[in-house]
Amino acid sequence: MPGLQGNPGRVRPSRGARHPRHSGAAPPFPALDCFTAPDSHTFAFKGLISCNWLQALEVGIDPAHASFLHRFFEDGDAAEAYGKQFRATSDGSDLPMTYVLREYARPRIEVENTEYGLRVTALRTINEATTHVRVTNLVFPQAFVIPMSAEMTITQWHMPVDDTHTYWVAIFTSFARPVDRAQMRAQRLESYSLPDYLPKLGRHNDYGFDPDEQATETYTGMGEDINVHDQWAVESQGAIQDRTRENLASSDKAIAANRRLLLRAMAAMEEGRAPALMQDAEATPRIIGPATIDTMAPTAEWESRWREAVSRRRGAAPWAPPALAAE
Repeated sequence: MPGLQGNPGRVRPSRGARHPRHSGAAPPFPALDCFTAPDSHTFAFKGLISCNWLQALEVGIDPAHASFLHRFFEDGDAAEAYGKQFRATSDGSDLPMTYVLREYARPRIEVENTEYGLRVTALRTINEATTHVRVTNLVFPQAFVIPMSAEMTITQWHMPVDDTHTYWVAIFTSFARPVDRAQMRAQRLESYSLPDYLPKLGRHNDYGFDPDEQATETYTGMGEDINVHDQWAVESQGAIQDRTRENLASSDKAIAANRRLLLRAMAAMEEGRAPALMQDAEATPRIIGPATIDTMAPTAEWESRWREAVSRRRGAAPWAPPALAAE
């Protein structure tokens, strides 16, 4: 993946690329929010991870890990939350996401198959009347779409350099004010060096581990940048994870579902068939959004309320996101 140094705030898709196993014109590009939003409301960045792309992806479709790997023992100043994952409040609540993740660490996870991949819903019961709903998505085969704050989302691809190195490439999309690119860029350059977007923390310096911080501030003791936490988690499995040594649990529902999609897709390719989720001219334009949010909802109405919250945010956006398909 080429560096972004010549265009640090924005990644534009290559519309002329062809699948190496298929001939003919490339299908139209999907109407993901990060591609339909204007430049003023997006920001792109990337970083290198020294492991296989699949394990780099899988950490992002595990909604339970955030309650541990990204646990902060104290909630930060809301005024300093901009551009930082999990530091802001969720929709319809004054509780910081750090508090929700820390105090309600055992979500119920539901996984649904969709035309773009998977929708993953994590439900955290706050009290008898209220449930926190976190809706995230796998865009098969190597991207996820997750909420960053009440106004911003992240669409992140995991692009293999080779079998043991991967670039994560993220586009941040705002549904409210224009993105402060200078601040977003400065925040991320604290952890990555140009021109190759190499992480400043890694195995070579123990990922910045500080035992005093681990005792008093964060679960990992590796600073506040969650990308560092994820980098440590996926690189420490080995450059290519040995999956014969793992034991998937109920919290790994989305990972198991994604692997089933992968196995079916590989079998189809070997048989000369197009995989079920292979984009084509008919299906691709229907891939809109997808919806993603952190929100509080009445426990008895969570399924309708999160959709209402998504519709409200999209309806208030200054750049008129395309309407989502009715479900």
